[in-house]
Amino acid sequence: MSIAHPDDHLAALLPFPTVPGDDLETTGEHLAPAGRQAGDRVASGPVLDGELITEDEYQRSRARRLADAAVAKLPAVLQTPDGRSETAKAAASHAVLLPVRYPRAAMRGAVVSARAWWAWLRVEDLYAAAKVGDQLAARYGEIHSHRVRRRWWTLGTAAGAIAVLGVAELVEGPLVWWLAGGTVSAALAVAGRRSAGAGRKAVLGARSWTVTMSGDSLVDAFRAAKLIGKDEGLIFVQQAKRDGAGWHLVVDLPASRRASTVVASREALASALAVDEVRLIAERVRGDAGHAGRLSLWIGDGDPYAAAPLPWPLASADSFDFWKPVPFGITARGQVVPLPMVWTSLLVGAIPRMGKTFCARIPATGAALDPYTLLIVFDGKGGKDWRPFEQVAYRYGRGDDDETCTRLLATLRWAAADVARRFDRLAEMDDELCPESKVTPEITRNPALNMPLVLINVDEVQVYLEDETPVQVGVDAKGKPRFKPRGRIVCDLLTYIAKKGPAAGYMLNLATQKPDGQVIPDKLRGQLGTRFALRVMTWQASETILGAGTYKAGFDASKLLKAHKGVGLLLGADGETELDAGEAITARTYKLDIVEIRACCERGRALREAAGTLIGDAAGDRLIDEVDPVVAARIDAEAERHDTPPAPAAADIEDAEDAEVVNDLPPVLAALVEVLDGHETGLVATAELATRIGWEPKPFGEALRAAGVPAPAVPRQRINGSLHPVSVTDLDTVRAVVIAHVDR
Repeated sequence: MSIAHPDDHLAALLPFPTVPGDDLETTGEHLAPAGRQAGDRVASGPVLDGELITEDEYQRSRARRLADAAVAKLPAVLQTPDGRSETAKAAASHAVLLPVRYPRAAMRGAVVSARAWWAWLRVEDLYAAAKVGDQLAARYGEIHSHRVRRRWWTLGTAAGAIAVLGVAELVEGPLVWWLAGGTVSAALAVAGRRSAGAGRKAVLGARSWTVTMSGDSLVDAFRAAKLIGKDEGLIFVQQAKRDGAGWHLVVDLPASRRASTVVASREALASALAVDEVRLIAERVRGDAGHAGRLSLWIGDGDPYAAAPLPWPLASADSFDFWKPVPFGITARGQVVPLPMVWTSLLVGAIPRMGKTFCARIPATGAALDPYTLLIVFDGKGGKDWRPFEQVAYRYGRGDDDETCTRLLATLRWAAADVARRFDRLAEMDDELCPESKVTPEITRNPALNMPLVLINVDEVQVYLEDETPVQVGVDAKGKPRFKPRGRIVCDLLTYIAKKGPAAGYMLNLATQKPDGQVIPDKLRGQLGTRFALRVMTWQASETILGAGTYKAGFDASKLLKAHKGVGLLLGADGETELDAGEAITARTYKLDIVEIRACCERGRALREAAGTLIGDAAGDRLIDEVDPVVAARIDAEAERHDTPPAPAAADIEDAEDAEVVNDLPPVLAALVEVLDGHETGLVATAELATRIGWEPKPFGEALRAAGVPAPAVPRQRINGSLHPVSVTDLDTVRAVVIAHVDR
């Protein structure tokens, strides 16, 4: 993932250049090149901007720099006031308790040492090895000789030590015995010391985290979280160092461990480190600099999202190139998170009052500042959140009244037809202008080609997808009119645009406070390459936004704090973007209020007027072009082919809506009738399907097997960009079983 740091703008300080070959000579009070007059004009270097300071200020600044450099050389635990305070408290505690702990440790050490000496004296190591190899009888003589030899070694060592101490006493006096006794007791105390927490009971106080990343504390934390074994350790690729308002280090795990496992167990590691998981960032190091077992850790000094959000960097920009990633937010470490929109689409989901609309307006405002980007905005909520875009939007709608819903449907039909038209035009272009059968910046900015970038923004998209108003879509074989819910047609058109539109310059920006699979089906959600999940209520809702398997990989938006407005998990599933597929990051979006958005839209309108690209509703032209019937039929046929499965039996699934038939079905199949009537096909994650009908995944799977629905040939697969294989269910197989019940 490419993330820019806000401090990566270091300007090089260059000295004033001199003319090559010129020697400087003194002319009065000025220096001028030899052979020239002091008043002659010469080429000057860059003008440097600085501040004059006194000698005292310089010395104080120099002293501060030297002090900072000296502190940086100290152990990590002593580089911060909190670390020094914790170290001092620990040292004081050890000093106070030393008279009590020392005798106990010495006695334990004596017992441990006596046991070890007795095992060595009895040659238990050789005895056990011979017994395992069934060679005890053959090696009995060897073992006996070792035992006798070790007895003599013990007697000789003891006698020699006593003799040496006796001679030393004659020379130095009884002090020798005190020194020897102190040395032995210290060695026994070291041998008998307990590991941290061993044998302790409940105590008054609290665990606290101190930065001892260069020692054994991190290894102890990994062992406590069961991320490495008790006999395994860590290799510090990069020692702990200050990084913003926290500590950063890189470690290599043991050969049998994976960094992805640590990422998925971030909560357990945070508990072992005694920090909130929001303060801990664990990422796998990718590329040539990393491998599957290399882990990057950042631990913040405090809650990184407690401070006020930063203002949007482009709030005062004159213009913006939408081909570039939009500055979307920052990470806990203060790194800028760029959001590329070209070649992908965005889904933003959250519970109400978590900043969903604020987040969705950021890329829309970036598009407003580009005069060569066409904006389509529909706000299902109604309010004033999106009103500023009315002055730049090609098509704009607000609310869920019949007129707005009709205009949205007509706009999406025009957009789908425009996508088809663009592909026809791209196919006719030469390879130099269109090398890869998709739009380029030159194509989108050429007025003659009429292919600008188009960003379709739909806030509270569930309002339009749940619209049950019947719309005629043709006639059946008997000449009777066929009707389809308007919401389902909107879903089909959004799916078509999300699937085929990116290469033609079309992008979707959808936001919803109802992120369940029944509202936004897999066929649409699976085409949205970038997901941003703010706080939701359950991990199932988090997976609905981010994709199946993300919860198991450690990405759960339900764990986000309610106090953190605008904080969410950003997941890029498109390999062409600057967001790594499957690597979700926690980001806090920039603050962009409606006053700043209105100012940006005013500048965007002026830019469009100057470039001659102000058209549509913003220019007063609310007439939506009619779609060519041939093109409309082609799009409808493709949508129907994608949406409607082949019937495995003569009976129609809609017959199952009859109450008597539904009552005769097994409960799990009866609960799935509404889902099957939505004409979804193919594989879907079993857990997600169970959530949509209000079942638990395990009983749901068991009920399917009991109802006669066989498991797929490959029961666990990666679908919809899931990081790991998940249990799947084939909707076509379920439909066939339901229809078989209906026929009976």
